[in-house]
Amino acid sequence: MEVESCSVTSTRAAAIAQCLREIGWRAAAAESAGRAQEHEVDSVQAEIGGLAARADSQHGGELKDCDRRLVDLKSCLITQYGWDEDLATRTDDSLWNTRSAEHQRQIRACLSRRRVGTGACLQLYYKWLPRRALALDDSIRRANLQ
Repeated sequence: MEVESCSVTSTRAAAIAQCLREIGWRAAAAESAGRAQEHEVDSVQAEIGGLAARADSQHGGELKDCDRRLVDLKSCLITQYGWDEDLATRTDDSLWNTRSAEHQRQIRACLSRRRVGTGACLQLYYKWLPRRALALDDSIRRANLQ
C-alpha cells in the first residue's frame, strides 16, 4: 500500500524510493521496491498504449467502412460498431468539416440550379443527409430575410 501511495506523485524509481525512505523504509528495500514499481507502471503503460493503438486502428477501419456506405456516418458508427454517441457525433462532424471545400463547390453548383431548392439538390445529386441539407436551407432563408 505504501509503494502505491508513493508512486502517485512520481512513477520513477528514485522518487518512489525516496518517498519510501522518508516513511521509514530501509534504503535497500526502498530502492528495490521503487525499481519494481517503476517496472510495473511502465509495463501497464505499454499495455495501455498497445490497446489504444489497436483501438485506433479498429476505429479507423470502422470509420472507413461506414464512410464508404454513403449512409449517415454517425448512425452507422453507433448501430454497426457500438460507438458512443458523443464520439460518433464528434467524428462525423470532424470528417464533415474536413470536406468543407468540396461542400462549398456542391453548394455553389446547387445554387446555380434554379429549378430545385438547394437542400433538395444537395440530397439528390450529392447524397447529403437531410439534416445537413435542411440546415443549410434554413441558413439560406435566414440570410435572405436579413
